Amino acid sequence: MGASLAGALKSLPDPPVIRGSTPDIHEGEKALERGLVDFYSPDNRTAVKGADLVVLAAPPSIIPGIWEEIGNGFPSDTFLTDLASVKGPLFSRFTDSYRACFPHYISSHPMAGREQHGVDAARPDLFKGRLTFLIPFSEKPHETDMHRFRQFWTQTGSPTQITLSAEEHDRILARISHLPHVIAFALLGTLTQSPKRNNLPHWDWPTQKGGALSDILRIAWSAPGLWSDILIQNQSEILSGLDDYEQDLRMLKRIIQEKDRISLAALLERWQENGMEDMRHGRED
Repeated sequence: MGASLAGALKSLPDPPVIRGSTPDIHEGEKALERGLVDFYSPDNRTAVKGADLVVLAAPPSIIPGIWEEIGNGFPSDTFLTDLASVKGPLFSRFTDSYRACFPHYISSHPMAGREQHGVDAARPDLFKGRLTFLIPFSEKPHETDMHRFRQFWTQTGSPTQITLSAEEHDRILARISHLPHVIAFALLGTLTQSPKRNNLPHWDWPTQKGGALSDILRIAWSAPGLWSDILIQNQSEILSGLDDYEQDLRMLKRIIQEKDRISLAALLERWQENGMEDMRHGRED
């Protein structure tokens, strides 16, 4: 996502100077060669020197280490954000230890991820038409700070921003992003284990699959390291979402076992109607 953000900013009529950092020297040099950044260093402190805005595009568990690295002497007028998919643990750590270091910190989460990662997967239009969540970490963020971040994300193509707490963010994301990934990963596991569990001499799901399975499995190819971090970081909310999902699965399973066609059709129709009503409400907002 960091490389895509750099590409979006470099696509602007008056692009900013971008200094980039990553411990992967090959990726950093590639970003420099492709013009995504104007300067690259594997050292975070070196990369942030002179910056007006610092964006941390790293897994949630890595971010406190970056705070520690850049916090000493961080300019008091420099803005800071991160793109992490989980905010609660970060907010707690920030409040306990780093609030004085970063007085202008508004955490961000654009709803624009992809299953691919790295410079090769960068897309300058990744944020076009997408929603961005803004989560104030600073104790009393000024309205000018919020305006700066709304303007920043609008420039990258994200026209709508919602401001909310870290707790509410994680509760929402557990259900609209993290749970779908868990389901996709589990389904991939079911498919790969099917020959061991069933007598299927003609089983060859990669060549036999249709569009429905391809659509569901797309996110199952997301980076395992990143997603294991996300799922552990947002453990309580994901487990709560799984409880809700399992409750609906048990209801569905029971009706199928009973071969109650009328009740099954009524349940599916009710879920569809509720979903369509939610989507109509969303479009009106």
